Amino acid sequence: MQRFKSWDEIEETIEGGPTEAERTLIQRLRRAEDLVSNPGGPERPYITWSDVIAGKSDDRHIRATVLKTILLNFRFDPSDLQTLRIESCFISGPLDLSHQAELPSFHANNCVFECGFKATSARWTQDLQLTHCHIPYLHASGAELGGQLNADDSSFGFTKEPDTVEPDQTEPFTLNLQDAKIRDGALLRKTYFSGTVMMGNLKVGGELNFQYASFCGAAAHAQCNVSKSANDSSAHIALNLTDATIGKTFYFADITDCAGNVKLTNLSATTFCDCGTKLAASDRHRNTPKLDLDGFTYSRVQGATDAKTRLIWLEQGENPTPAEREFFPQPYKQLAKVLDDMGHEADAKTVRISLAQKLARNSRNERIWFAGTELAFLKALLPLPIIWVWHMALHFLTDFGYRPMKSFYWLVLLWGLAAIPAHFAWEEGSFAPNSAVALQSDSWAKYEADDNLSPHPNPAKDWSLTSTIGRDWESFNRYAYAADLVVPIIDLGQTEAWAPSTTRGPWGWHLWWARWVFTLAGWIVTALGAAALTGVIRRE
Repeated sequence: MQRFKSWDEIEETIEGGPTEAERTLIQRLRRAEDLVSNPGGPERPYITWSDVIAGKSDDRHIRATVLKTILLNFRFDPSDLQTLRIESCFISGPLDLSHQAELPSFHANNCVFECGFKATSARWTQDLQLTHCHIPYLHASGAELGGQLNADDSSFGFTKEPDTVEPDQTEPFTLNLQDAKIRDGALLRKTYFSGTVMMGNLKVGGELNFQYASFCGAAAHAQCNVSKSANDSSAHIALNLTDATIGKTFYFADITDCAGNVKLTNLSATTFCDCGTKLAASDRHRNTPKLDLDGFTYSRVQGATDAKTRLIWLEQGENPTPAEREFFPQPYKQLAKVLDDMGHEADAKTVRISLAQKLARNSRNERIWFAGTELAFLKALLPLPIIWVWHMALHFLTDFGYRPMKSFYWLVLLWGLAAIPAHFAWEEGSFAPNSAVALQSDSWAKYEADDNLSPHPNPAKDWSLTSTIGRDWESFNRYAYAADLVVPIIDLGQTEAWAPSTTRGPWGWHLWWARWVFTLAGWIVTALGAAALTGVIRRE
């Protein structure tokens, strides 16, 4: 395009002559005035798409070709402003700044663009601000901004106003910043997107802010992609930030509407802020949005840090059934690491336990708990039902190794349960000395005679209290006997001195068989507790 040497030359070459708004803009640029501040003039009213349709914007009409000419010839005079500002204007025709270099800072406030804004591979020296604007689409893939991108409170894509002619929508997206580089932040607060927002491989030096934004990507895809079912949520992407890099905070909080999926695959940010809010679609969109968080890395969480809220957030990235897609543990591990680094150790442990539960339930990872441990040889030997029992034991007894104290509580419970039948079996007289010498002694024969009636209904108890050998025998204690049964690492001598009988009463019969169960359960609980303490079954 021709480079002009003066504002008069630009004004003279405009086909058909400049419009009122174009002439005003050039005059202000000639005087190096800031159009937005409008010193001494009346406040400019807001412009809407309805005003454009009704022909009420003629005095604020700027053609895209004229605007492009001004932008490309803006800095030939050092006395000129370094920022081109327009406000409450209607931009007609397509604005194409693709592959242009050294573009000046451009601020548009409360403007309506009739057609799309293309700036692929363009290079801006400073800022690009499109606040309170309505733009069918912005195609700026590969663009470079030396400053900030600000599109707060703007509308990209189909107009939100009813009963009006729709503006140009020739692209399958409303905002395309793929492979773009922005030195400072990108502000997109309270911004409305009626189609897909594409930001793959975006590089932002500052923050990326989507607070109070509205994503209606599914609505646009339903009209543009008829090969997909309108109810197939997997076909609709509202926001794609795959492989993007954010130098500071990624704000994705208080999203008012999200009708499509959000891909944060391999996204990298210093801080992530979502205030713990759960993505949800509005009443007019049936599809529930889903977050793709695999590979998303960040150093801090800003907002809710409790495990309950964070787990609800993570669950948004999972499919309803495991068969739809492989389960990815990375988002859970990333969150647990960040919470741990921030000092929320208890919440981090809860997240790790939740991950362990999901891995155990996942049909494709049923044997994952044996991999990388001393029990790896069991992976090929045990059938699936036994592995399921193994997972249940890990869960209930140690929370998959993250809470070894649970095994101690279970051991105490087993001890208390074992003490109950031991007490009643002793009281009904179903115990006998567990020694051939004692059983063959005259003192025991006296109390154990077949015709023995009152005052000796409990031979073991009376023998231990009154006979010479019994007084020197190991005294029975129901709690010590229960501990001998349940805890394998201690020996209090109770099970060696006393044994229940199956013929003297029901409690003795039940205890005879139950002691094997208590002993086996005690071994399992103790072994898993020890393994949890040593980290054998815990996988970070």
